[in-house]
Amino acid sequence: MSWVEWRSFGMEAQFNPRVAAGEEAATCLSNWSEQSMLRKGELSGPFDLPYGTHRQMRFDMHKGHTEKPIIINFHGGYWRALDKSDVNHHMADIAKSGFGLVNMNYPLCPEISLTEIINCLKDGVTEVLDRLKEARQSQSLILMGHSAGAHIALHLSHHEKLMRRLVGVAALSGIYETELVRELSVNDDVRLNEAEAKRWNCLTHMPAVGPAYYIAVGGDEPSGWIDQSWMMAEALNQRGDSVQFHACGQLNHFEMVDHLSDASQPDGAKMHNWLKGLKSNPL
Repeated sequence: MSWVEWRSFGMEAQFNPRVAAGEEAATCLSNWSEQSMLRKGELSGPFDLPYGTHRQMRFDMHKGHTEKPIIINFHGGYWRALDKSDVNHHMADIAKSGFGLVNMNYPLCPEISLTEIINCLKDGVTEVLDRLKEARQSQSLILMGHSAGAHIALHLSHHEKLMRRLVGVAALSGIYETELVRELSVNDDVRLNEAEAKRWNCLTHMPAVGPAYYIAVGGDEPSGWIDQSWMMAEALNQRGDSVQFHACGQLNHFEMVDHLSDASQPDGAKMHNWLKGLKSNPL
């Protein structure tokens, strides 16, 4: 059901993953930072390629097999926290399946607005595509993101230069009804006004027609948060898109990304098989 119907059940507990996961959130994020530092050496690079003048307008590129699509990843953090360097271990796990990877960074709220983040990343994707063209890498592309990154990936599916090349979007435990953010403490940083919140709602401003969609959520997440992914998947299904919905076992908001990235885990094997099924279609 819509977020409005969850108001009487505690908005922070339903829609703020760090509150919902409690002490486990800090433990998971600490482990992410540690594992990412330890496993950075498994990635080929180059790292920190610029797409603008801001210090966070950077991305990493890791070459994969030429017959596999390239995944462009957007980290989460409710548009106000975290960094691409926090998910190097996830990138290392996905790289084992042979995918090329682009791991995007972006400036955060409150320094800039959500609208400005989306616009920055439009420039970032353009720069990525230019570099791929220079390198004669013409594989199909997949957008992937976790949490706020899932929201970003859905909106960037409309990027004009991705037309005919984007074959899939993997949206992992995303936030899609952006109006609800105005009811949360995180909006002290995100600072969404009413008009901006309406503009970036993924259910009323649907992602592009054409790509296949993988909508996943942690099975141990709050019911309100799970509803976000279920409603997104159902809206895509009703429109006639190719969509797969996946609830990941007894996993919280952070654990589910660990499992989905790792093809040796049952949940990860399912997503990796979906990714592999998106055939690269060189231009």
